[in-house]
Amino acid sequence: MVEIIGSIVLPDRVIQGTLSIADGKIVRIEEGFAEGEHVQDFRGKYLMPGLIEVHGHLREPGLDYKEDIPHGSRAGLAGGFTTIFDMPNTKPPITTIARVEEQIKRYTGRCYTDFAINMGTSVEDSSELKNIDRELITSVKIFAAGHATTPTTIARISDIARVFEILGERKIMALVHAENQELVDYFTHHYRNVLNRHDSEAWGEARNGCVVLTSVLEMISLAKYYGVKLYLLHQSTADEFAAIEFGRKIGVDVYGEVTTVHLAFSSTDYQERGNLINISPALRTPDERERLWQLLRAGTIDTVVTDHAPHTLAEKQRESVWDVASGLPGFQEALPLLISNWVKQFGSETLEEGLVRIAQVTSQNIARIFGFAQKGGLIVGKDADLVVVDPEQVWTVKREDLFTKNQWSACEGMELIGRLMATFLRGEKVYQDGAIIGEPQGKHVRR
Repeated sequence: MVEIIGSIVLPDRVIQGTLSIADGKIVRIEEGFAEGEHVQDFRGKYLMPGLIEVHGHLREPGLDYKEDIPHGSRAGLAGGFTTIFDMPNTKPPITTIARVEEQIKRYTGRCYTDFAINMGTSVEDSSELKNIDRELITSVKIFAAGHATTPTTIARISDIARVFEILGERKIMALVHAENQELVDYFTHHYRNVLNRHDSEAWGEARNGCVVLTSVLEMISLAKYYGVKLYLLHQSTADEFAAIEFGRKIGVDVYGEVTTVHLAFSSTDYQERGNLINISPALRTPDERERLWQLLRAGTIDTVVTDHAPHTLAEKQRESVWDVASGLPGFQEALPLLISNWVKQFGSETLEEGLVRIAQVTSQNIARIFGFAQKGGLIVGKDADLVVVDPEQVWTVKREDLFTKNQWSACEGMELIGRLMATFLRGEKVYQDGAIIGEPQGKHVRR
């Protein structure tokens, strides 16, 4: 029996108490501090559930010059992530049964976090969905629009409909990057070729709110018709969440996430950080970012992820925004970014309210939506996945602290509160004070 004491962030409140662990599970949570030689004392610190990343681009196979499984999952542990869902836009993409099985083998013995597999699909490989073992995957990712690292974009709505038909029959959730490719092409041509714009801001003006809202409504319509559970990736506007609410009113089982990037940055930050913060969907105005924070506090946003998508600095620093690789690393910065910006938005007196909400959207809700009952939340019977956070300690983001393979961060130089002190995976301490402890222990998570 291991006992850990501190400020425990439960699903609905924070208590000063003791969390007891046996055989990798949480077996008891009580108010008051235990004593004894097996007690790990984190008084004055917060114990939060281990984070779950829906959106982990660890770049293997084929793109491991950007990131790889050992580097990326170590960065995950250092950021408090104890489970990572692998993203399928690799080279080749994970769009067949054989590649799913190979990916599980690729992760096994090399991943420092627990892991699960998001299968991809394409027009050519969609028939594979008819025979995939549903228990091997979380869901199926569909790119309704793409960019340089998405070779499996399905641009035609009729082709997406055929995929939804199979998913509805098999009761597999759709995971959708919802931008309308026809509109992306139209606006990109206008800004790049007609207006001759190549600056960072042009990306957001081309991939505007119309681009995302059109696609979200299309996906909700398909989900309604085919009876598909729908998870919409990286929503960036309040209008998209209004569309999700509409979807629920008409009977669609639909959820929406926001990335830490869209919560931490706005379009005005291009002036300071340039294409390092280029992402798709694009960053929005400060007012739109403010609306997302209000929705998060209100509980309207289902989940928050990083969309950890590393590229080399050379790929991010190209002169024209149209040549820049879209996406950025974000595991280690995620929780401090969320805590720092919550306090900035709502005041230090709301810290514990914020920690409860952050725990819900980064862990508890994700486990519930994806059906991983053993994960998500500091709850008796769950896996003892937890992270220890010191809200008083300031972290100045420096390259030498980063575990991601190319060791750069769009947050470099920022002073963030909420430094991570330790991470536990199934009851074992695997990270503390800047150091990974032990060898890879990650397991393939099944429902």
